[in-house]
Amino acid sequence: MLHTITHLSDVPRAQLDPITTPTEKLSVFALALSRPLRNETIALCCDHQQRGLGIFAFDSKLKLTQIIDRIIGAAINLDSIATICLLSSRRGASRDATDSSQFFMAKNRCQDAGLELTNWFLVANGGTCALS
Repeated sequence: MLHTITHLSDVPRAQLDPITTPTEKLSVFALALSRPLRNETIALCCDHQQRGLGIFAFDSKLKLTQIIDRIIGAAINLDSIATICLLSSRRGASRDATDSSQFFMAKNRCQDAGLELTNWFLVANGGTCALS
């Protein structure tokens, strides 16, 4: 549910604390998520120890497969990036019929670039779901 994406008092510290659980990832995303919700995708970039190294936000109504190259391009410019976790907020429904195939294609594109796409959280009014 959307109220699971609220600011937490114990947010993992950048470059220090591992960000491994969905709750920790969502607490970091809550810092960057626009309110009220609009169409955007946020990328959380982490190192091999799952410590956060950077967050990028992309305002876009485009599907994930249409913006994954921009996300990869931004991520590979940071040293030590090993994994990417994504959150997309949408107006309307949280799930689309093509989400699973979009995630699979984006995961492959990241793998081709030497990165691992770990999760994709989808947020909309009334719900949050995760693909991994």
